Amino acid sequence: MKKTEKMIPRSHAIFIIFTLFAMLLSSCGKKTAEVSVRLKWTTQTQFAGIFTADEQGFYNDENLKVTIEPVDFEQMLSVDKVVEGKNTFGIGAADEVLVARSNGAPVRAIAVIFRISPQVYMSIGDIKVSKPEDLIGKKVGIGQGSGFWTFNAMINKAGIDPSLITVEDPKTFDTLECAQRYDVCNAYSTDSIVKANMQGIPNSAIWPGDYGVPFYADVVFTTDDFIAKNPDVVERFLRATIRGWQTAVENPETATDATIAFDPTLERDFQLQSLKASVPLVDTGTLPIGVMEPEMWQQMYDILLAQKVITTPFDVSSAYTSEFMDKINK
Repeated sequence: MKKTEKMIPRSHAIFIIFTLFAMLLSSCGKKTAEVSVRLKWTTQTQFAGIFTADEQGFYNDENLKVTIEPVDFEQMLSVDKVVEGKNTFGIGAADEVLVARSNGAPVRAIAVIFRISPQVYMSIGDIKVSKPEDLIGKKVGIGQGSGFWTFNAMINKAGIDPSLITVEDPKTFDTLECAQRYDVCNAYSTDSIVKANMQGIPNSAIWPGDYGVPFYADVVFTTDDFIAKNPDVVERFLRATIRGWQTAVENPETATDATIAFDPTLERDFQLQSLKASVPLVDTGTLPIGVMEPEMWQQMYDILLAQKVITTPFDVSSAYTSEFMDKINK
């Protein structure tokens, strides 16, 4: 017996056609935008969320064509590249954004990636440090920059006389090399501690955030002008980037592969372990990935002002905006 076909009522058919047409118009309304993002360092899983967003097609889903560029060692700060218009977005330290803003640069953070900074003061071997008081009588290797002023702020918070600690510039980015000449060195937990652990080298570290000097590390930023003229592009880029980071947090193996796709010379095991060490710094479980807190920005600003890193006071709320993360998380 022939099966009777079920007919769709004419009114329902018209509704379906109208809905599909509306969806098509909505999709077409998103013009493809070409943007670029400048990283603060070389290709590595520190930026796994961005590589994942690109590899998994999240940017494409938002009708974005994104060019990802690593640090330019001739012009280190990503802030400079964005201000000059050479890049649309940048990944940089929160303190760099604050300092740039105080110097008149029209840059504004739109999301935080590393809610907890991986910057630590690390020792290896028999020397053990876990609190600022352990630094008294020690020889410490710290270069100029955020490691230096964070160190000074931490010592001041602890009420320690700076003359009781010898601080010198080690002239190297390699913490294990620095540790051959100094008791304690400025380091990143996602790099130096990971390397030491992988090599079975005993180590210990002081985390400034545990002693009253918390800082956001990597933030996503762009310019005031781009935000004003292209808010839709900003929202789309940020939505895809946060989606990439959420995927990286949930699937470190996949995110590591996405990173290595951009630089096949990377050592996979180290990159994977570095990403796993980054996860609790990115996703602290307190707020959604990317969400910034006004109190944190104020605290960072106050520390930099007290350290005279910021010499021209300004309204700290002008250095960041939460409008896009608010829209994304609705």
